[in-house]
Amino acid sequence: MKNKLSFGFLLAILLTFLSGCLGSSEPSEGNTSSSSEDEKVIRIASAETDDKAMDVLNEAGEEYEEEFGIKVEAEAVPLADIFTKINATHGTSAQYDAFLTGFIGHISILEEEGKLAPVDDIIESLGGEEDFYDGHILFPIDGETYWIPYDYNLAYGYVRKDWLEEKGLSVPTDWDEFINVAEELTNKEENQYGLMMPLKSDGATNWITSSLLWANDVRIFDDDWNVILDSDEMKPKVVESLELLKDLYSYMPAEAQSASYAEMTEAFISGQVGMTFYSGRLVDILERNNPELADDFEVFGIPKKDGDGIAATLGYDAMAVLESDHTEDTKDFVKWFYEEKLYDFMHTDGVHYFPAQESIYNDEEWRDDSIISKYWESGVEPQYELLQEADLHSIDTDGPETDARPGEIFESFLIPKLFQKVTINEEEPEQAVDDIAEEIRQLVNQ
Repeated sequence: MKNKLSFGFLLAILLTFLSGCLGSSEPSEGNTSSSSEDEKVIRIASAETDDKAMDVLNEAGEEYEEEFGIKVEAEAVPLADIFTKINATHGTSAQYDAFLTGFIGHISILEEEGKLAPVDDIIESLGGEEDFYDGHILFPIDGETYWIPYDYNLAYGYVRKDWLEEKGLSVPTDWDEFINVAEELTNKEENQYGLMMPLKSDGATNWITSSLLWANDVRIFDDDWNVILDSDEMKPKVVESLELLKDLYSYMPAEAQSASYAEMTEAFISGQVGMTFYSGRLVDILERNNPELADDFEVFGIPKKDGDGIAATLGYDAMAVLESDHTEDTKDFVKWFYEEKLYDFMHTDGVHYFPAQESIYNDEEWRDDSIISKYWESGVEPQYELLQEADLHSIDTDGPETDARPGEIFESFLIPKLFQKVTINEEEPEQAVDDIAEEIRQLVNQ
């Protein structure tokens, strides 16, 4: 009897053990673990905080969970905060698995810190680098790509063409015309100004106001990563751009000192300024808030000094994957999202989300959107023309290759500080250039 009981007891233990082993395999697609501790959750930080964009992300997450059994949570994080929040949470239980950003500088710094997963396989599945305008928007690092762009997001000019017509003026094509238009459109007694450019220490100034540097062929680094902002060749160009900014500043409202993205659009749409500088999103906002202006604006590139070309600041929006416990699952979701939900996402702000892929730009399914159709000639095609014709550059892409150093300059807000020195503080441009160049050298350990 004793032996039989012992054998039965041991058999029960063995069966329990085998049952546990047989039940521990990974769940198949469509099944979820009954234990919340084992549940996979992909956390996404989205710099696209608009309600409609977040709705698409959240609905996509719900659909993905229903189909594949993996929960996806999207959180709206303002672009100004997203880089800091990603770094603050990395390696903690609150870490994100993917994020949406608008600056390659964020990518280059995070890659140097080993926090990003390469996504070349996703790029290839979406059409390869050729479809991404021959790879011009991918900015690989040591031969690997670390983000998947979904739009080009250039910073360029908008002007009230009805104001120009009233004054007998045309879109400026050189710096003298630029200053003259700003002056002619200014009536301070009526709180009407020629233009607005942001001067705040934030990403808007980094992105928008720096276009005056690119319009004069300014560069921060040479091909050997030497800081050349104050070199004999480059310094005169920087000083000329700063002198232009000083002249334009006299035709800006006081709000320029603290302006960011929202203030740039509001000043233009409300009729406070005749020129502003932003991306295609301004058109989407105009359509929602003041569609009466639909026929009263014109897009223009920042004119070069002597009228021999135009410039715009490079910009883009993209999704990147962070190294985490769920990297491969996250990549699967990102690939699925681009294949299944990208058009829904892009149509939430049709003019702003100018396609990062030529196949999408030429796709009638993408073009078949009411706001894209309405503003095709005035707001969409001009962006394509800028891609083809403008001198495109940015702080965080400066230098011979994609690197964390220009990203660090971007995050330091030293270029906005340069602009503030010559406008708000009324310092001499020559000394301001010397001071900022030295601060950049200290930042990048030169």
